[in-house]
Amino acid sequence: MKKVLFPLVALIVAALLAVVLWPKNHPAPTFSLQSLEGKTISNADLQGKVTLINFWYPSCPGCVSEMPKLVKTAQDYAGKDFQILAISQPFDPLDSVKNYAASRALPFQVMYDEDGSVGKAFGTQVYPTSVFVNKRGEVLKTFVGEPDFAKLYEEIDRELAK
Repeated sequence: MKKVLFPLVALIVAALLAVVLWPKNHPAPTFSLQSLEGKTISNADLQGKVTLINFWYPSCPGCVSEMPKLVKTAQDYAGKDFQILAISQPFDPLDSVKNYAASRALPFQVMYDEDGSVGKAFGTQVYPTSVFVNKRGEVLKTFVGEPDFAKLYEEIDRELAK
């Protein structure tokens, strides 16, 4: 009896610890940036919308390769509680970011992280990096490099259904 009881109790204790210690979604870092149109974008703009925050810059080959897919994603989810926020890192001058966004008519808010502080707050080091955020402003996942867009669509749909 003791041989069975001890492993059973250990299993129950381990399960309870896993529930208590399992990492929970954490709030997105606090940020506030001006969009290229002069609108202030902050954590308040994450509330009530599923959000993909894309950290990029115009001379980044991976960022440029991924951008048409982000544009398509924004178009596919237009009119739903989904948004993309594009935060350019300061590897290129602001004029390059403005030119890139205008010449491609990017259909989402574009910001310039002049001192890189927002990218650092989100822990970005490699670009592109995208952070997937739920309607409560909690980080669900971080994609380093281009995400698998088919899987991303599934995750967006799952979060929109909540």
